[in-house]
Amino acid sequence: RFAHEVDTATSLVWEGRRLVRRREARLGGLALTTHDERPQPGPETVTAILDRVRAEGIDRLGWTKAALDLRARVTFLHRHAGEPWPDLGDTALAEDLETWLGPHLGRATGMDDLDRLDLARVIRSVLPYPQAADLDRLAPGRLTVPSGRQVPVDYSADTPTVSVRVQEMFGTTETPRIGDRPVRLELLSPARRPVQITSDLAGFWTGSWIDVRKEMAGRYPKHHWPDDPASAPPGKP
Repeated sequence: RFAHEVDTATSLVWEGRRLVRRREARLGGLALTTHDERPQPGPETVTAILDRVRAEGIDRLGWTKAALDLRARVTFLHRHAGEPWPDLGDTALAEDLETWLGPHLGRATGMDDLDRLDLARVIRSVLPYPQAADLDRLAPGRLTVPSGRQVPVDYSADTPTVSVRVQEMFGTTETPRIGDRPVRLELLSPARRPVQITSDLAGFWTGSWIDVRKEMAGRYPKHHWPDDPASAPPGKP
């Protein structure tokens, strides 16, 4: 007798991190039957996933070190070179999810699909063309030091930083540069503990090196600690 009063409604709901399409038969406020199934890919599903990301915060995404390093390099260029390098800070990315993340969710049906995304590849897809081809030149991920080793550049601070054993910098007075900016050198002991932080290698060699040399020679007597490191051969990697 109440069949004509039974309504059927469907909606997308979250069960934990699982998105389901819920079909309910309802009589007034009473749910008579409920059936859950995996949703189909499409705009409605993409919107639900993006809303979940926005609510949780983009820091909850699966950022790999490669993706974070790429964001930091582009952020450095955005800060110092401006357009056309995009703002990839948390706030900007959260406000623009539909543009940079949405296009990669065309087949997604839940957060498990989002977790499998290569976010470094996603970020590369929004870099400006043709300027993106210059990324490695303008903000290289690694720099070659006098020892011949390529060391990673840390862009997480305002000034790009390279951490390298001080012996690997023997043989030069030139501070590595990125564009027109000297990098910050975090010079390390043989045990990889910081002994000096400088953006002026020549000044360090002619200044406080004498005190650092005395300390290092006492701690690590088996290593070479020259009076004139600018003309000494670099230590091995």
